[in-house]
Amino acid sequence: MISVLTYNAPHRKTQDLLMRLKIKGYNSIRVLAVPWVKRKNYKPLIPHRNFENLNIKPNELALRLGYDFHEIVIEDLNKFKNDYILIGGAGILPEEVVNCGKIINSHPAYLPYVRGLDSLKWAIYNNEKIGVTTHIISKDCDAGKLIKREIVPIYSWDTFHSLAFRQYDLEINMLVDSIEDVKIAVLEDLSTEISKPTRRMPHSKEKELLKRFDKILNDLQ
Repeated sequence: MISVLTYNAPHRKTQDLLMRLKIKGYNSIRVLAVPWVKRKNYKPLIPHRNFENLNIKPNELALRLGYDFHEIVIEDLNKFKNDYILIGGAGILPEEVVNCGKIINSHPAYLPYVRGLDSLKWAIYNNEKIGVTTHIISKDCDAGKLIKREIVPIYSWDTFHSLAFRQYDLEINMLVDSIEDVKIAVLEDLSTEISKPTRRMPHSKEKELLKRFDKILNDLQ
């Protein structure tokens, strides 16, 4: 069985993931919900993933889609180590959990070049490839075993936010497709030495971000 890891509170990425799994014809899905942990609310100068949640609790959404639902604590994931587990939403997972080699993440960057937070912004800022990567996670941030990675196309008519949405759309689709992709993937190691994990982009660099994005667009013309 395929499991989806999420929070026990409405979460937009999980909502989109579950609905696309249903559209793709997956009817046997187990939703594993861990407690939501409130974190310090960082306010970016340029928000790019500010998608509102649909007003539905995860257990009710699972019920409507015909999926199993379980509220768990992170340590309980070891009980499902024979499942592939797609990450819809989760904090940092303990090492004893990630060692099962069955937890799949969809990272909004072309690994291993941009790891960590605000990866789209940092890719633009540092002129790196813009993409999405599905991978089996390890104890290292945005590393582990590569399943698949794709470049997100950029068009001359793009805005920063149209690109951000296209990347998000690809991120969800690749996570759904990873169920089949993992069966044929070579699963090569993702190097953890090329880049250090990024943190949230500070406002001072965000002010420069759109200028660098405009340069990318100008180079396309």
